[in-house]
Amino acid sequence: MDAKVFEEGQVPEDPKFWDMADYVAREAGKYEVESVIDVGTGPKGVVAMHYWDNVQKIKKGYACDVWKIKELPSHWMPLKMNALDLLDVFEPKSLSVFQAFGFLEHLTREDGLRVLEIAETIACDLVIVSAANCIHSWHGGLPGWDPDYKVKVDGNPYHRYNSTWHWEQFEEVGYESNLKHAKEGKTFRLESIAWKHL
Repeated sequence: MDAKVFEEGQVPEDPKFWDMADYVAREAGKYEVESVIDVGTGPKGVVAMHYWDNVQKIKKGYACDVWKIKELPSHWMPLKMNALDLLDVFEPKSLSVFQAFGFLEHLTREDGLRVLEIAETIACDLVIVSAANCIHSWHGGLPGWDPDYKVKVDGNPYHRYNSTWHWEQFEEVGYESNLKHAKEGKTFRLESIAWKHL
């Protein structure tokens, strides 16, 4: 759909610093979104929930995680499951948007690419993801070398770094990315954000 569902000014044309929610609003704003799945939700909750609930006013949301899921409003359904099994739950093109932020790096590259295939199968409008392009460290903003660092921080056994994802690797499989913003210092430098319109 070509119609934007947000009012001018709700999504800054050029925010001072772009976070995941800014990219969600910019890319999803091109559609009238009815349903969203947030994969790798965890105890922090759904990324851009305010946007989904108050701007897009989605009818149904799903929060998928294999470990813990924060309590959610009633129109968000928790799915405690492995993302590789989502085709057992959703029909092709049954969701408007598939989003997964800070998730793919906790999978092997092979499983991460499989999740992207699943995402492109079950979503009909947009797939938007982010992944660490290096192992993060105890010292915020700096790369690290301990793939189990997050496991030690929060106790989540699924939080191990099993891969890293660079902007070009997303672009090679047909995604657009925020590489330009990262180079300009307008967004996270240790996290690649990528999206594909379907």
